[in-house]
Amino acid sequence: MNFWIISIAMLAVSAAVMCWPLFTGSTKDRINGILLMLFIPIIGIVLYQQIGTPEALNVAPVAVNQQAQSQEPHANGQADMETMVAQLKQRMVDNPGDPDGWLILGRTLKTMERYTEAEEALANANLIAPNTPLIMIELAETRLFASGSREISADAVQLIEAALEIDPEQQKGLWLMGMVAAQNGDEVAAIASWQSLLALLEPESGPAQAVTQQIETAKMRMSAAGMDMADVETPVAEELAAPEPVATTNIMDSGIPVTITLAGEFTSSVPANAALFVFVHPAGGAGMPLAVKRLAARGFPLMLNFSDADMLRPGTTFKDFEDLDVSARISISGIANAASGDFQAGKVSVNTKAVKPITLSIDKRLP
Repeated sequence: MNFWIISIAMLAVSAAVMCWPLFTGSTKDRINGILLMLFIPIIGIVLYQQIGTPEALNVAPVAVNQQAQSQEPHANGQADMETMVAQLKQRMVDNPGDPDGWLILGRTLKTMERYTEAEEALANANLIAPNTPLIMIELAETRLFASGSREISADAVQLIEAALEIDPEQQKGLWLMGMVAAQNGDEVAAIASWQSLLALLEPESGPAQAVTQQIETAKMRMSAAGMDMADVETPVAEELAAPEPVATTNIMDSGIPVTITLAGEFTSSVPANAALFVFVHPAGGAGMPLAVKRLAARGFPLMLNFSDADMLRPGTTFKDFEDLDVSARISISGIANAASGDFQAGKVSVNTKAVKPITLSIDKRLP
């Protein structure tokens, strides 16, 4: 009620100011001035009821603790994933010829395990911008996930091969090509792909260690099968030698090295099908993350590395941001949105001009 009284009073005062010149004129002008003073507040109230939001006056006040929770950057960002996807979809309705938009939508949907939708979005991107290696590799990987099979389909292999012909240093493409060769029993070709990938990675990074493990596993399979190891080229030791450790480095040199640990009391509580999400946001930011990784929630401590190749928006770089926030969460349901019972690590801030290896300790459980 107070709102309407104040609104009418403000409109009446405004009307009086506007109509004052009429009161100093002729009798006809004064009559017109009085009529305008009466009609302006009435018209204002009617218009507000038609195009305003009167029901907003009845919204209950938000509790202080709810406000505090809503201001938590990463919880807010995770909870807004569905809203973000809706906004991206609307963006593509408005601008269907934007391949970057389709790529961002596809990678976001893939992170959320909505593979069928992701494949459709990436197929649109590939149709609009053919022969773009990044799009081709993302589409191939999404088709693998969407199929639900461990075998990489022929059309996905064709996309990977074509992408690597255009850009032989596509890291995800080299990884997938090694997997294709291993599935076909060609361990020599698999090792060659992974060694090419290894040469592009920081020697002590998490990805480099994962690739090295795959190479060693392939060699063990060859040895167990009695295959000749002479065809396997071993990289020169100097090429794979780790550089002298440094206190800090620029983000463009080695990305963001992240180690994730899990508190001992939670080890037996994490389901086998749980998913680990690692998010990178602008410092203090909320909403859409800059990059997301999804991994199986096992084998802790886990080591990984974020580089510009992980950016959801192609063509952007971490160096555009002075500070970043990195956080991790184990999702019991396997989806990106936070839920009760999930396991959470506190965020750690990173300065992109002086990057140090960081550790995220998952030591809290969401109520």
